[in-house]
Amino acid sequence: MIIILSFLALLYGGLLLFFRAGMQRLSPPQDRPPQQISIIVAARNEEEHLPQLLDALLHQDYPTSHYEIIVADDRSTDKTPTILQKYAEEFPHLKWVKITQENPNFVGKKGALTAAIAQSTFPILTFTDADCLPTRHWLSEVNRHFHPHTDFLAGYSPLIVNNPRLNSLKNLERSSIFAVTAGSLGWNWGITCAARNMAYRRSLYDAVRGFSAIGHIRSGDDDLMLQRLAPHCRSMNFMFSPASAIPSYDTADAATQLQLEQRRGSKLRYYTRPIQIMAVGAAVFYATFLAGCLGALLGKVSLPAMGAILLWKLFSEGILVSTFLKKVQRPGYMKAFLLAELLYIPYYLYFGIKGTFGAYRWKN
Repeated sequence: MIIILSFLALLYGGLLLFFRAGMQRLSPPQDRPPQQISIIVAARNEEEHLPQLLDALLHQDYPTSHYEIIVADDRSTDKTPTILQKYAEEFPHLKWVKITQENPNFVGKKGALTAAIAQSTFPILTFTDADCLPTRHWLSEVNRHFHPHTDFLAGYSPLIVNNPRLNSLKNLERSSIFAVTAGSLGWNWGITCAARNMAYRRSLYDAVRGFSAIGHIRSGDDDLMLQRLAPHCRSMNFMFSPASAIPSYDTADAATQLQLEQRRGSKLRYYTRPIQIMAVGAAVFYATFLAGCLGALLGKVSLPAMGAILLWKLFSEGILVSTFLKKVQRPGYMKAFLLAELLYIPYYLYFGIKGTFGAYRWKN
């Protein structure tokens, strides 16, 4: 077992160091003339958060002649359409489209995004969610990071967590995913991203025929779309600057959170083959590592060997995440690192299996 586990650990740690190296390859921001940008938002029953989002988007430090906002009201039953109508009357660069029924070819959020993108007129599409709070400088940062050769751009999106005891833990877990996002984009490898803070060229969207190939999948407007776009990208980039971050409210109750994590795990079956191999390989390593820890406790596996494997795992994970958090200026989240180490393997294995073989409930 130790030989197999050591081999898996070397591959696992080597991959994480590969992602860390990828962060260093990303193109730094540069001042440039303002580019024309369309902001795309899908909103469903977001009367609580929508005014804050619209206020943030409508008061960017970016020329109003160079950006437009298109919001799709996705079958809302609350005051969302009333809010959109009021804002649209006051701000001419805000447009909105109402979705009255789901398109069977573009289920869930993808139908709303498709309708909003159809109304856009500018060559760069940026995306955020209705429960997010972009900074006043967000579009300026998108412009600075979107170089002439850049086709896809992602950014950081920390969680606004009401429970201070969970704040560091939840944001550390999210930041580990963003670290993989940033590191893989540095190697021009599209693995995963978050729709709360991303942008790509309209020409790429048209080249892959929009969401048509993944329209039947209820989720995946971000990571599955990235994997579709990646073969057509000349280069990808990531924004680390605090001014580019888009905080998002963590408002899900425990039951909804469980469904959300299960939904994320369910997308593995639709990922590209290399990403599937990587995800399954991580699961095999985690399961073997747990078995090795149990074997060491029972005296069946060499304790010094397991200690060395544990240190290598902690080193590779710690240096990847800490490098990312330093770049986004949130190093304080590392205080939850050891607790996250205890919880993450069971979490990953449970939701990976549950998402792959179980069903989930989400917004219809």
